[in-house]
Amino acid sequence: MFPPAFAPTPALPASVNYAPSVLPNVQDRTAPDAQNECPGYTASNVQHSSTGLTADLTLAGDACNVYGIDVVDLSLSIEYQSNERLAVRIVPTYLAPDNQTLYLLDPDLTPYPNVTDGASKSGSDLKFTWSNDPSFSFKVERASSGEVLFDTSGHVIVFEDQFLELATNMVPDYNIYGLAESLHSFRLGDDWTQTFWASYNLDNDNVIDVNGHCTHSMYLETRYNDTGSTSHGVYARNANGQDWLLRSDNITYRTIGGSFDFYFLSGESSKEVISQYQTQIVGTPFLQPYWTLGFGQNRWGYQNWTNLQDVIDGYADQRIQLEMIINDLDYLEANRIFTNSPSHYPHQQGVEFLDKLHASGQYWFPILDPIVYAPHPTNASGSYEIYDRG
Repeated sequence: MFPPAFAPTPALPASVNYAPSVLPNVQDRTAPDAQNECPGYTASNVQHSSTGLTADLTLAGDACNVYGIDVVDLSLSIEYQSNERLAVRIVPTYLAPDNQTLYLLDPDLTPYPNVTDGASKSGSDLKFTWSNDPSFSFKVERASSGEVLFDTSGHVIVFEDQFLELATNMVPDYNIYGLAESLHSFRLGDDWTQTFWASYNLDNDNVIDVNGHCTHSMYLETRYNDTGSTSHGVYARNANGQDWLLRSDNITYRTIGGSFDFYFLSGESSKEVISQYQTQIVGTPFLQPYWTLGFGQNRWGYQNWTNLQDVIDGYADQRIQLEMIINDLDYLEANRIFTNSPSHYPHQQGVEFLDKLHASGQYWFPILDPIVYAPHPTNASGSYEIYDRG
């Protein structure tokens, strides 16, 4: 019988998954609306430079504390980072080692984009303006035409320790793409809420309207006119849980942590927006080895090294070129990462298998899932070296 039967040894009681049912805010009609409850901020001490500006933001009234504790003092920084890219950052003024990780995303995890030498306000495709009427708001426009790309006027900025919110006005019938990764219509529409949450980034390959393998909190907007179209991009550098509420005349951005760390891309074609996002912000994909472009065989259920060799030999008998054989989780011991099943995939037999495979110019490709088993502290037989050594 295969796959092999492993004696179940629960590491933790099933009760750890129990929790009260919680109604999401976006579905709760009785939930407080931060836009109605909170006072926003007032800008002061504005300092201009050739590459941008800085300012202090102070809570413009009594704290609303609607979903957390309002941060009274914030720091605003605007930086023209390249001709095509503008950065807008709003962070707490007073940061210390014990609260930095709450508000600042570690650049080792998600690097800051590089600033182009010589970048300046005068050479930028984009223009930043702001107002204190009735509270702090800002706009990002095209410098050449004055076309408004992002506009928070008429909305308040909310910055609490567990809740941040900011909204931008949108043109009628806007066309938004991105906010990946999920199975949804290509054009997102104006009655849609995209929720990002780290635990959603699972093997949700075929689930409609749910996060897939990754999160890209970036959207591309295309506007059509009589002579063609223009496109621009907006990227929010944040790894916390987020909601993007796309509504008929605005988009509301909410997150439960981090800060406002926006990057605006001028485009102005959709191809240029994607190129700017890749080359200037997230980086281009790694170049694949040439052999990975060839044909590979993969399935779940290969029983052992002999089974794999039989499959490879079958391709050779039929004169079908095979570049690689791909193993699913079957080779692991009880599905524990960085192990081999001693009964089905013993090491020595694996060495002999790989020597023969490589001699033929072919490759073995094992799947690696982050299944680090946490043994129960009272179960001595469940000891797992990979976990023990961290």
